[in-house]
Amino acid sequence: MVRRSFLSRFYKDQGAAIAPLFALGIGVLVTLSAVGFDYGRLMALDTELQNAADEAALAAATQLDGSDNAMANARNAATSRFASTASTFTNETRFANDTRITGVADPRPITSLGFRFWDGYNSTTDVAGALLTSDASSKDAQVVEVTVNARRVFYALTPLVNAISSGDVIGRALAGVQASQCNVAPMFFCLPQESGSNVLDFPRNQDIGHELKLHLRNSQSEVFTPGNFGFLDFPYGANSQQNTRLGLNTAAAGCFAATPDQTTVPGNRPTMGRALNTRLDVFDAPLKSTDCNTNNGDFCPSANATKDWVNVQSKNQNQPATCAATPPNNSTWMRYSDVTAPVLANPGYPDDSAFSGVLGNGSWATTNWMNTNHSGTNFAVIPDVDGNGSISRYEAFLWELGDKANRLKPRAVGQSAVQGNKYNLYCSYPQPVMATAWPASTTQKDRRILTVGAVACNSGYPNGSKPIQVLRWVDLFVVRPMNNASETEFVTEIIGSSKQANGNSGFQYFGRHKPVLIR
Repeated sequence: MVRRSFLSRFYKDQGAAIAPLFALGIGVLVTLSAVGFDYGRLMALDTELQNAADEAALAAATQLDGSDNAMANARNAATSRFASTASTFTNETRFANDTRITGVADPRPITSLGFRFWDGYNSTTDVAGALLTSDASSKDAQVVEVTVNARRVFYALTPLVNAISSGDVIGRALAGVQASQCNVAPMFFCLPQESGSNVLDFPRNQDIGHELKLHLRNSQSEVFTPGNFGFLDFPYGANSQQNTRLGLNTAAAGCFAATPDQTTVPGNRPTMGRALNTRLDVFDAPLKSTDCNTNNGDFCPSANATKDWVNVQSKNQNQPATCAATPPNNSTWMRYSDVTAPVLANPGYPDDSAFSGVLGNGSWATTNWMNTNHSGTNFAVIPDVDGNGSISRYEAFLWELGDKANRLKPRAVGQSAVQGNKYNLYCSYPQPVMATAWPASTTQKDRRILTVGAVACNSGYPNGSKPIQVLRWVDLFVVRPMNNASETEFVTEIIGSSKQANGNSGFQYFGRHKPVLIR
Protein backbone atom coordinates (compact mmCIF):
# COMPACT_ATOMS: atom_id res chain seq x y z
CA MET A 1 0.00 0.00 0.00
CA VAL A 2 2.81 2.33 0.91
CA ARG A 3 4.81 1.32 -2.20
CA ARG A 4 1.88 1.96 -4.47
CA SER A 5 1.28 5.36 -2.87
CA PHE A 6 4.96 6.40 -3.42
CA LEU A 7 4.97 5.35 -7.00
CA SER A 8 1.69 7.07 -7.59
CA ARG A 9 2.93 10.29 -6.05
CA PHE A 10 6.20 10.12 -8.01
CA TYR A 11 4.30 9.57 -11.22
CA LYS A 12 2.07 12.54 -10.61
CA ASP A 13 4.83 14.87 -9.31
CA GLN A 14 5.75 17.63 -11.96
CA GLY A 15 8.62 19.25 -10.03
CA ALA A 16 11.98 19.56 -11.92
CA ALA A 17 10.40 18.35 -15.16
CA ILE A 18 12.66 20.64 -17.24
CA ALA A 19 15.88 19.05 -16.05
CA PRO A 20 15.60 15.93 -18.25
CA LEU A 21 14.72 18.04 -21.27
CA PHE A 22 17.68 20.32 -20.61
CA ALA A 23 19.95 17.33 -20.20
CA LEU A 24 18.76 16.03 -23.56
CA GLY A 25 18.95 19.44 -25.37
CA ILE A 26 22.16 20.93 -24.05
CA GLY A 27 24.28 18.79 -26.32
CA VAL A 28 22.35 19.94 -29.36
CA LEU A 29 22.58 23.61 -28.30
CA VAL A 30 26.32 23.40 -27.71
CA THR A 31 26.82 21.73 -31.08
CA LEU A 32 24.76 24.34 -32.92
CA SER A 33 26.60 27.18 -31.21
CA ALA A 34 29.94 25.63 -32.07
CA VAL A 35 28.98 25.14 -35.70
CA GLY A 36 27.72 28.74 -35.92
CA PHE A 37 30.92 30.08 -34.40
CA ASP A 38 33.14 28.10 -36.75
CA TYR A 39 30.98 28.94 -39.77
CA GLY A 40 31.33 32.62 -38.92
CA ARG A 41 35.10 32.21 -38.79
CA LEU A 42 35.00 30.47 -42.16
CA MET A 43 32.99 33.27 -43.75
CA ALA A 44 35.27 35.90 -42.23
CA LEU A 45 38.31 34.10 -43.67
CA ASP A 46 36.66 33.99 -47.09
CA THR A 47 36.04 37.76 -46.90
CA GLU A 48 39.63 38.43 -45.84
CA LEU A 49 41.06 36.43 -48.72
CA GLN A 50 38.68 37.93 -51.26
CA ASN A 51 39.51 41.47 -50.16
CA ALA A 52 43.21 40.64 -50.46
CA ALA A 53 42.67 39.25 -53.97
CA ASP A 54 40.67 42.31 -55.03
CA GLU A 55 43.32 44.76 -53.85
CA ALA A 56 46.16 42.78 -55.41
CA ALA A 57 44.31 42.45 -58.74
CA LEU A 58 43.63 46.19 -58.91
CA ALA A 59 47.28 46.94 -58.12
CA ALA A 60 48.43 44.52 -60.82
CA ALA A 61 46.03 45.95 -63.41
CA THR A 62 47.55 49.43 -63.05
CA GLN A 63 50.75 48.08 -64.64
CA LEU A 64 49.15 46.70 -67.81
CA ASP A 65 50.46 49.55 -69.93
CA GLY A 66 51.55 47.68 -73.04
CA SER A 67 55.24 47.73 -72.13
CA ASP A 68 57.64 44.81 -72.49
CA ASN A 69 57.73 44.39 -68.70
CA ALA A 70 54.02 44.81 -67.99
CA MET A 71 53.43 41.31 -66.59
CA ALA A 72 56.50 41.39 -64.36
CA ASN A 73 55.59 44.88 -63.16
CA ALA A 74 52.05 43.73 -62.41
CA ARG A 75 53.24 40.83 -60.26
CA ASN A 76 55.71 43.06 -58.45
CA ALA A 77 53.15 45.83 -57.80
CA ALA A 78 50.66 43.42 -56.26
CA THR A 79 53.18 41.46 -54.23
CA SER A 80 55.45 44.21 -52.95
CA ARG A 81 52.54 46.40 -51.88
CA PHE A 82 49.94 44.01 -50.54
CA ALA A 83 51.61 40.61 -50.08
CA SER A 84 54.99 41.26 -48.52
CA THR A 85 55.86 41.20 -44.86
CA ALA A 86 58.12 44.18 -45.55
CA SER A 87 55.15 46.34 -46.52
CA THR A 88 52.96 48.15 -44.03
CA PHE A 89 50.00 47.59 -46.36
CA THR A 90 50.20 43.81 -46.42
CA ASN A 91 46.79 42.19 -45.98
CA GLU A 92 46.31 39.92 -42.98
CA THR A 93 43.95 37.23 -41.90
CA ARG A 94 42.76 37.02 -38.29
CA PHE A 95 40.92 33.76 -38.76
CA ALA A 96 43.26 31.34 -40.52
CA ASN A 97 44.98 29.09 -38.00
CA ASP A 98 46.77 26.81 -40.43
CA THR A 99 50.34 27.12 -39.16
CA ARG A 100 50.63 23.33 -39.15
CA ILE A 101 49.93 23.32 -42.89
CA THR A 102 51.80 26.44 -44.06
CA GLY A 103 54.74 26.01 -41.72
CA VAL A 104 54.75 29.78 -41.12
CA ALA A 105 55.11 30.84 -37.51
CA ASP A 106 52.79 33.85 -37.93
CA PRO A 107 49.83 32.86 -40.12
CA ARG A 108 48.35 36.35 -40.29
CA PRO A 109 50.14 37.94 -43.35
CA ILE A 110 48.63 36.93 -46.70
CA THR A 111 51.78 36.65 -48.80
CA SER A 112 51.20 33.91 -51.35
CA LEU A 113 49.70 35.06 -54.67
CA GLY A 114 49.18 33.42 -58.06
CA PHE A 115 48.83 35.28 -61.39
CA ARG A 116 47.35 34.63 -64.83
CA PHE A 117 47.11 37.10 -67.74
CA TRP A 118 44.90 37.39 -70.84
CA ASP A 119 44.97 39.63 -73.90
CA GLY A 120 41.41 40.85 -73.49
CA TYR A 121 37.97 40.32 -72.04
CA ASN A 122 34.49 40.21 -73.59
CA SER A 123 32.10 41.81 -71.13
CA THR A 124 29.07 40.61 -73.09
CA THR A 125 29.92 36.91 -72.91
CA ASP A 126 31.96 37.17 -69.68
CA VAL A 127 34.82 35.35 -71.40
CA ALA A 128 38.49 36.25 -71.23
CA GLY A 129 40.62 36.30 -74.39
CA ALA A 130 43.76 34.30 -75.08
CA LEU A 131 45.75 33.16 -72.07
CA LEU A 132 49.28 34.58 -72.07
CA THR A 133 51.79 32.08 -70.74
CA SER A 134 55.03 33.98 -71.32
CA ASP A 135 56.32 37.37 -70.26
CA ALA A 136 57.34 37.85 -73.89
CA SER A 137 53.66 38.62 -74.51
CA SER A 138 53.57 41.37 -71.88
CA LYS A 139 52.62 44.13 -74.31
CA ASP A 140 49.39 42.23 -75.11
CA ALA A 141 48.32 41.76 -71.47
CA GLN A 142 45.07 43.55 -70.69
CA VAL A 143 43.46 41.41 -67.98
CA VAL A 144 45.00 39.86 -64.87
CA GLU A 145 43.67 37.27 -62.45
CA VAL A 146 45.13 37.17 -58.94
CA THR A 147 44.63 34.16 -56.69
CA VAL A 148 45.31 34.23 -52.96
CA ASN A 149 46.58 30.75 -52.36
CA ALA A 150 44.64 28.36 -50.15
CA ARG A 151 44.27 28.97 -46.41
CA ARG A 152 42.34 26.94 -43.81
CA VAL A 153 40.34 27.29 -40.62
CA PHE A 154 40.80 24.46 -38.12
CA TYR A 155 37.55 24.19 -36.20
CA ALA A 156 37.88 25.11 -32.54
CA LEU A 157 34.56 24.06 -30.94
CA THR A 158 33.23 21.25 -33.05
CA PRO A 159 33.56 17.64 -31.94
CA LEU A 160 37.07 16.29 -32.31
CA VAL A 161 38.32 19.69 -31.19
CA ASN A 162 40.77 21.35 -33.64
CA ALA A 163 41.15 18.16 -35.63
CA ILE A 164 38.83 19.00 -38.53
CA SER A 165 39.57 21.87 -40.98
CA SER A 166 37.44 23.81 -43.40
CA GLY A 167 39.38 22.60 -46.39
CA ASP A 168 41.08 25.05 -48.74
CA VAL A 169 39.62 28.56 -48.92
CA ILE A 170 40.79 30.60 -51.94
CA GLY A 171 40.39 34.28 -52.88
CA ARG A 172 40.31 35.05 -56.62
CA ALA A 173 39.77 38.32 -58.54
CA LEU A 174 39.90 39.36 -62.20
CA ALA A 175 40.79 42.95 -63.07
CA GLY A 176 41.53 45.05 -66.13
CA VAL A 177 41.97 48.65 -67.15
CA GLN A 178 39.10 50.89 -68.17
CA ALA A 179 40.19 53.76 -70.39
CA SER A 180 38.78 56.93 -71.87
CA GLN A 181 40.31 59.52 -74.17
CA CYS A 182 39.66 63.22 -73.70
CA ASN A 183 40.25 66.25 -75.93
CA VAL A 184 42.78 64.65 -78.26
CA ALA A 185 43.21 64.51 -82.02
CA PRO A 186 41.66 61.46 -83.74
CA MET A 187 44.99 60.10 -84.90
CA PHE A 188 47.96 58.02 -83.81
CA PHE A 189 51.54 57.62 -85.01
CA CYS A 190 54.00 54.76 -84.84
CA LEU A 191 56.83 55.31 -82.40
CA PRO A 192 60.21 56.02 -84.03
CA GLN A 193 61.77 53.72 -81.40
CA GLU A 194 59.76 50.59 -80.93
CA SER A 195 61.70 47.90 -79.11
CA GLY A 196 62.98 47.30 -75.63
CA SER A 197 62.02 48.85 -72.33
CA ASN A 198 62.63 52.38 -73.66
CA VAL A 199 59.41 52.41 -75.69
CA LEU A 200 57.57 54.30 -72.99
CA ASP A 201 60.42 56.81 -72.69
CA PHE A 202 59.42 58.52 -75.94
CA PRO A 203 59.59 61.42 -76.20
CA ARG A 204 62.82 61.66 -74.28
CA ASN A 205 64.29 65.05 -73.31
CA GLN A 206 66.72 64.76 -76.20
CA ASP A 207 63.81 64.29 -78.62
CA ILE A 208 62.17 67.64 -77.78
CA GLY A 209 62.62 70.18 -80.58
CA HIS A 210 63.33 67.49 -83.18
CA GLU A 211 61.14 67.16 -86.23
CA LEU A 212 59.01 64.08 -86.73
CA LYS A 213 57.77 63.33 -90.22
CA LEU A 214 54.34 61.76 -90.32
CA HIS A 215 53.29 59.84 -93.40
CA LEU A 216 49.71 59.33 -94.44
CA ARG A 217 48.88 55.71 -95.14
CA ASN A 218 47.77 55.65 -98.76
CA SER A 219 46.55 52.09 -99.20
CA GLN A 220 45.86 48.88 -97.34
CA SER A 221 48.98 47.34 -98.89
CA GLU A 222 51.36 49.92 -97.46
CA VAL A 223 53.20 48.54 -94.47
CA PHE A 224 53.23 50.81 -91.44
CA THR A 225 56.67 51.99 -90.47
CA PRO A 226 57.80 54.30 -87.67
CA GLY A 227 56.36 57.74 -88.24
CA ASN A 228 53.37 56.61 -90.29
CA PHE A 229 50.08 57.66 -88.85
CA GLY A 230 46.50 56.54 -88.95
CA PHE A 231 43.15 57.64 -87.69
CA LEU A 232 41.15 56.69 -84.63
CA ASP A 233 37.43 56.13 -84.43
CA PHE A 234 36.38 59.02 -82.23
CA PRO A 235 32.67 59.71 -81.73
CA TYR A 236 32.72 63.50 -81.92
CA GLY A 237 31.65 65.90 -84.60
CA ALA A 238 28.85 65.23 -87.05
CA ASN A 239 28.86 62.06 -89.15
CA SER A 240 29.50 64.24 -92.20
CA GLN A 241 32.75 65.40 -90.54
CA GLN A 242 34.24 61.92 -90.19
CA ASN A 243 36.89 62.60 -92.84
CA THR A 244 37.67 66.14 -91.67
CA ARG A 245 37.98 65.68 -87.92
CA LEU A 246 41.61 66.82 -87.82
CA GLY A 247 40.22 70.31 -88.33
CA LEU A 248 37.79 70.17 -85.42
CA ASN A 249 38.57 71.89 -82.14
CA THR A 250 39.67 68.94 -80.03
CA ALA A 251 39.75 71.08 -76.86
CA ALA A 252 35.95 70.82 -76.88
CA ALA A 253 35.75 67.19 -77.94
CA GLY A 254 35.03 65.83 -74.44
CA CYS A 255 35.68 62.28 -73.26
CA PHE A 256 34.71 58.95 -74.75
CA ALA A 257 35.32 55.36 -73.72
CA ALA A 258 38.11 53.21 -75.14
CA THR A 259 37.91 50.16 -72.94
CA PRO A 260 40.78 49.44 -72.83
CA ASP A 261 41.89 49.99 -76.43
CA GLN A 262 41.09 52.53 -79.09
CA THR A 263 39.67 51.42 -82.43
CA THR A 264 41.24 52.41 -85.72
CA VAL A 265 39.37 53.80 -88.71
CA PRO A 266 40.21 51.91 -91.92
CA GLY A 267 40.49 53.33 -95.41
CA ASN A 268 42.21 56.21 -97.14
CA ARG A 269 40.91 59.59 -95.98
CA PRO A 270 42.64 62.28 -98.04
CA THR A 271 40.51 65.14 -96.75
CA MET A 272 42.03 64.66 -93.29
CA GLY A 273 45.15 66.44 -94.51
CA ARG A 274 43.14 69.35 -95.88
CA ALA A 275 41.27 69.62 -92.60
CA LEU A 276 44.61 69.73 -90.76
CA ASN A 277 45.76 72.57 -93.03
CA THR A 278 42.93 74.82 -91.86
CA ARG A 279 44.84 75.18 -88.60
CA LEU A 280 47.50 77.07 -90.61
CA ASP A 281 45.03 79.22 -92.58
CA VAL A 282 45.16 77.04 -95.70
CA PHE A 283 41.79 76.13 -97.20
CA ASP A 284 41.25 73.80 -100.11
CA ALA A 285 38.11 72.06 -101.37
CA PRO A 286 35.96 70.70 -99.89
CA LEU A 287 36.81 73.06 -97.00
CA LYS A 288 36.31 76.81 -97.32
CA SER A 289 37.35 79.73 -95.16
CA THR A 290 33.70 80.16 -94.22
CA ASP A 291 33.85 76.75 -92.52
CA CYS A 292 35.80 78.39 -89.67
CA ASN A 293 33.31 78.32 -86.80
CA THR A 294 34.01 81.35 -84.64
CA ASN A 295 31.73 79.95 -81.93
CA ASN A 296 33.71 76.78 -81.20
CA GLY A 297 36.99 77.02 -83.16
CA ASP A 298 36.31 74.23 -85.66
CA PHE A 299 38.39 74.68 -88.85
CA CYS A 300 39.80 77.99 -87.59
CA PRO A 301 43.51 78.84 -87.87
CA SER A 302 46.05 79.55 -85.18
CA ALA A 303 46.80 83.17 -84.37
CA ASN A 304 50.32 82.50 -85.75
CA ALA A 305 50.01 81.02 -89.24
CA THR A 306 53.72 81.24 -90.14
CA LYS A 307 54.34 78.67 -92.88
CA ASP A 308 56.30 77.95 -96.06
CA TRP A 309 53.66 79.54 -98.30
CA VAL A 310 53.82 82.83 -100.18
CA ASN A 311 51.19 85.06 -101.69
CA VAL A 312 52.09 86.17 -105.22
CA GLN A 313 51.06 89.76 -105.96
CA SER A 314 51.43 91.39 -109.38
CA LYS A 315 52.97 94.88 -109.19
CA ASN A 316 53.59 97.65 -111.68
CA GLN A 317 57.23 98.56 -112.17
CA ASN A 318 56.77 101.89 -110.44
CA GLN A 319 55.03 100.37 -107.39
CA PRO A 320 57.13 99.72 -104.23
CA ALA A 321 57.88 96.19 -103.11
CA THR A 322 55.45 96.45 -100.22
CA CYS A 323 52.95 93.74 -99.38
CA ALA A 324 49.32 94.73 -99.15
CA ALA A 325 47.73 94.62 -95.71
CA THR A 326 45.54 91.79 -96.97
CA PRO A 327 46.12 89.71 -100.11
CA PRO A 328 44.51 91.29 -103.22
CA ASN A 329 41.72 89.39 -104.92
CA ASN A 330 43.87 88.75 -107.99
CA SER A 331 46.77 87.28 -105.98
CA THR A 332 47.59 83.57 -105.79
CA TRP A 333 49.05 81.30 -103.13
CA MET A 334 52.04 79.03 -103.71
CA ARG A 335 54.22 76.78 -101.66
CA TYR A 336 57.68 78.23 -101.18
CA SER A 337 59.23 75.10 -102.69
CA ASP A 338 57.09 75.43 -105.84
CA VAL A 339 58.46 78.86 -106.77
CA THR A 340 61.29 78.21 -109.21
CA ALA A 341 62.17 81.48 -110.92
CA PRO A 342 63.24 84.03 -108.27
CA VAL A 343 65.43 83.44 -105.27
CA LEU A 344 63.21 83.50 -102.19
CA ALA A 345 63.82 83.32 -98.49
CA ASN A 346 61.75 80.66 -96.78
CA PRO A 347 59.10 82.48 -94.71
CA GLY A 348 58.28 79.31 -92.78
CA TYR A 349 60.20 77.39 -90.14
CA PRO A 350 63.15 75.53 -91.76
CA ASP A 351 63.45 71.76 -91.43
CA ASP A 352 66.11 69.94 -89.45
CA SER A 353 69.40 69.64 -91.29
CA ALA A 354 69.42 65.84 -91.14
CA PHE A 355 67.09 62.94 -90.41
CA SER A 356 67.52 59.43 -89.12
CA GLY A 357 64.50 57.74 -90.60
CA VAL A 358 61.60 60.00 -89.72
CA LEU A 359 63.25 61.69 -86.74
CA GLY A 360 65.22 64.90 -87.30
CA ASN A 361 68.38 65.95 -85.49
CA GLY A 362 66.86 69.12 -84.00
CA SER A 363 69.34 71.41 -85.77
CA TRP A 364 67.64 74.02 -87.95
CA ALA A 365 68.74 77.24 -89.69
CA THR A 366 67.93 79.62 -86.86
CA THR A 367 70.10 82.48 -88.14
CA ASN A 368 68.66 82.34 -91.66
CA TRP A 369 65.14 82.24 -90.30
CA MET A 370 65.74 85.25 -88.06
CA ASN A 371 67.39 87.27 -90.85
CA THR A 372 64.47 86.50 -93.18
CA ASN A 373 61.62 87.20 -90.80
CA HIS A 374 63.04 89.45 -88.09
CA SER A 375 66.03 91.23 -89.58
CA GLY A 376 68.13 93.10 -87.05
CA THR A 377 66.98 91.01 -84.08
CA ASN A 378 69.36 88.75 -82.17
CA PHE A 379 68.14 85.19 -82.03
CA ALA A 380 69.22 85.03 -78.37
CA VAL A 381 66.16 87.09 -77.37
CA ILE A 382 63.92 84.03 -77.81
CA PRO A 383 63.33 82.37 -74.39
CA ASP A 384 64.31 78.75 -73.88
CA VAL A 385 60.90 77.73 -72.53
CA ASP A 386 61.61 74.03 -72.09
CA GLY A 387 65.09 74.68 -70.64
CA ASN A 388 66.90 72.14 -72.81
CA GLY A 389 69.58 74.61 -73.94
CA SER A 390 68.36 75.16 -77.51
CA ILE A 391 65.57 77.08 -79.22
CA SER A 392 62.93 75.03 -81.00
CA ARG A 393 60.60 76.17 -83.76
CA TYR A 394 57.76 76.01 -81.24
CA GLU A 395 59.62 78.38 -78.91
CA ALA A 396 60.20 80.77 -81.83
CA PHE A 397 56.50 80.49 -82.63
CA LEU A 398 55.59 81.48 -79.05
CA TRP A 399 58.02 84.39 -79.13
CA GLU A 400 56.38 85.71 -82.29
CA LEU A 401 52.97 85.46 -80.67
CA GLY A 402 54.23 87.58 -77.79
CA ASP A 403 54.16 90.67 -80.02
CA LYS A 404 51.93 89.94 -82.99
CA ALA A 405 51.68 93.54 -84.15
CA ASN A 406 55.44 93.82 -84.77
CA ARG A 407 56.62 90.24 -85.21
CA LEU A 408 53.80 88.93 -87.38
CA LYS A 409 53.41 91.73 -89.91
CA PRO A 410 53.05 90.98 -93.64
CA ARG A 411 56.50 90.97 -95.22
CA ALA A 412 58.05 90.54 -98.65
CA VAL A 413 60.38 87.55 -98.99
CA GLY A 414 61.35 87.96 -102.66
CA GLN A 415 60.40 89.30 -106.06
CA SER A 416 60.74 88.34 -109.69
CA ALA A 417 62.46 90.26 -112.46
CA VAL A 418 60.43 92.93 -114.23
CA GLN A 419 58.79 91.72 -117.40
CA GLY A 420 57.31 94.52 -119.46
CA ASN A 421 56.20 96.86 -116.75
CA LYS A 422 55.20 94.12 -114.23
CA TYR A 423 56.93 92.07 -111.59
CA ASN A 424 55.71 89.58 -108.97
CA LEU A 425 56.12 90.26 -105.27
CA TYR A 426 56.18 87.25 -102.96
CA CYS A 427 54.62 88.03 -99.60
CA SER A 428 54.34 86.19 -96.32
CA TYR A 429 51.30 86.60 -94.06
CA PRO A 430 52.18 85.18 -90.62
CA GLN A 431 48.81 86.16 -89.20
CA PRO A 432 45.75 84.44 -90.70
CA VAL A 433 44.05 86.33 -93.51
CA MET A 434 41.71 83.68 -94.86
CA ALA A 435 39.72 83.08 -91.66
CA THR A 436 39.45 84.39 -88.12
CA ALA A 437 42.09 83.11 -85.69
CA TRP A 438 41.04 80.98 -82.73
CA PRO A 439 43.38 82.06 -79.90
CA ALA A 440 45.00 79.85 -77.33
CA SER A 441 44.03 80.21 -73.67
CA THR A 442 44.32 78.43 -70.33
CA THR A 443 41.62 76.03 -71.52
CA GLN A 444 42.43 75.95 -75.24
CA LYS A 445 45.67 74.69 -76.73
CA ASP A 446 46.99 76.51 -79.74
CA ARG A 447 45.50 75.21 -82.97
CA ARG A 448 48.96 74.22 -84.19
CA ILE A 449 49.42 71.78 -81.33
CA LEU A 450 48.15 68.25 -81.87
CA THR A 451 47.85 65.85 -78.96
CA VAL A 452 48.42 62.53 -80.71
CA GLY A 453 48.52 58.92 -79.53
CA ALA A 454 51.85 57.08 -79.71
CA VAL A 455 51.59 53.40 -80.66
CA ALA A 456 54.19 50.64 -81.04
CA CYS A 457 53.63 49.32 -84.58
CA ASN A 458 56.57 46.93 -84.77
CA SER A 459 54.20 43.97 -84.78
CA GLY A 460 52.52 45.31 -87.91
CA TYR A 461 49.55 47.57 -88.36
CA PRO A 462 46.19 45.73 -88.18
CA ASN A 463 44.25 46.40 -91.37
CA GLY A 464 40.62 47.30 -91.02
CA SER A 465 38.88 48.44 -87.89
CA LYS A 466 41.03 46.98 -85.11
CA PRO A 467 41.81 47.78 -81.48
CA ILE A 468 45.20 49.28 -80.70
CA GLN A 469 46.72 50.41 -77.45
CA VAL A 470 47.84 54.02 -77.15
CA LEU A 471 50.96 53.94 -74.99
CA ARG A 472 51.30 57.67 -74.48
CA TRP A 473 49.83 60.97 -75.65
CA VAL A 474 52.36 63.35 -77.18
CA ASP A 475 52.12 67.06 -78.07
CA LEU A 476 53.31 67.83 -81.60
CA PHE A 477 53.74 71.25 -83.21
CA VAL A 478 52.60 71.39 -86.85
CA VAL A 479 55.56 72.93 -88.69
CA ARG A 480 53.96 73.34 -92.11
CA PRO A 481 50.83 72.34 -94.01
CA MET A 482 50.45 69.03 -95.76
CA ASN A 483 51.11 69.09 -99.48
CA ASN A 484 47.63 69.09 -100.98
CA ALA A 485 48.96 67.67 -104.24
CA SER A 486 50.38 64.44 -102.83
CA GLU A 487 48.86 64.43 -99.33
CA THR A 488 51.38 61.88 -98.14
CA GLU A 489 53.42 63.72 -95.52
CA PHE A 490 53.35 66.52 -93.03
CA VAL A 491 56.05 67.62 -90.66
CA THR A 492 55.73 68.16 -86.93
CA GLU A 493 58.09 69.08 -84.12
CA ILE A 494 58.09 67.23 -80.82
CA ILE A 495 57.02 69.44 -77.92
CA GLY A 496 56.98 66.64 -75.34
CA SER A 497 54.56 64.50 -73.40
CA SER A 498 51.08 65.96 -73.52
CA LYS A 499 50.22 68.78 -71.14
CA GLN A 500 47.02 70.64 -70.47
CA ALA A 501 46.48 74.07 -72.00
CA ASN A 502 47.32 75.72 -68.68
CA GLY A 503 50.66 73.90 -68.53
CA ASN A 504 49.62 71.34 -65.94
CA SER A 505 50.51 67.69 -66.39
CA GLY A 506 48.43 65.73 -68.85
CA PHE A 507 48.63 62.56 -66.74
CA GLN A 508 45.17 61.07 -66.36
CA TYR A 509 43.73 63.98 -68.38
CA PHE A 510 43.99 63.13 -72.09
CA GLY A 511 44.15 59.40 -71.57
CA ARG A 512 42.35 58.47 -68.38
CA HIS A 513 42.94 54.95 -67.14
CA LYS A 514 41.64 53.30 -64.04
CA PRO A 515 41.82 49.69 -62.86
CA VAL A 516 38.45 47.99 -62.50
CA LEU A 517 37.38 44.67 -61.03
CA ILE A 518 35.75 42.43 -63.60
CA ARG A 519 34.77 39.68 -61.22
